Amino acid sequence: MKLLDIINSRFSYRGYLDKEVEQEKLNYILQCARLAPSAKNLQPWKIYIVKSKEMKEKVCSAYARDWLKEAPVIAVFVGKKGANWVRGDGEDYLMCDVTIITDYFVLAAAEIGLGTCYIAAFDREKLIEALNLPEDEEPFLMTPLGYPKPESKRERNRKPLSEIVEEV
Repeated sequence: MKLLDIINSRFSYRGYLDKEVEQEKLNYILQCARLAPSAKNLQPWKIYIVKSKEMKEKVCSAYARDWLKEAPVIAVFVGKKGANWVRGDGEDYLMCDVTIITDYFVLAAAEIGLGTCYIAAFDREKLIEALNLPEDEEPFLMTPLGYPKPESKRERNRKPLSEIVEEV
């Protein structure tokens, strides 16, 4: 499959079938994510894979949506504060690095027919408490991972290139 085909197959699914994700598929996705680039190759991240019912309930308390609870896996992406690159003018690249590894995870999932949905609108404090994160770990994104319900696919609407690209 070509990259454009994979990108076109990725949607933000808000509904998942009651079907476990095979460990082999999860391992493949994690290996793809592990290869993500980061500023200065510092790799200042960690991925929490949440599978147990008890931990899923705790994590879902930070983002109370019924469709999130349906997913057999929830991946939480955190940045390790102080382990990342900071540009000379003080601009911090931790969120950028964590976003890149999340993108690799999400695209690998799409390639093998699994659904995801970027979630950033969670209650930060509840998520930190649910995962018992140390002070140097900052949660930036999470995504459900599972076999999507076909009806949970929403129409994609993108701006034309002429609105987002400017040649100078």
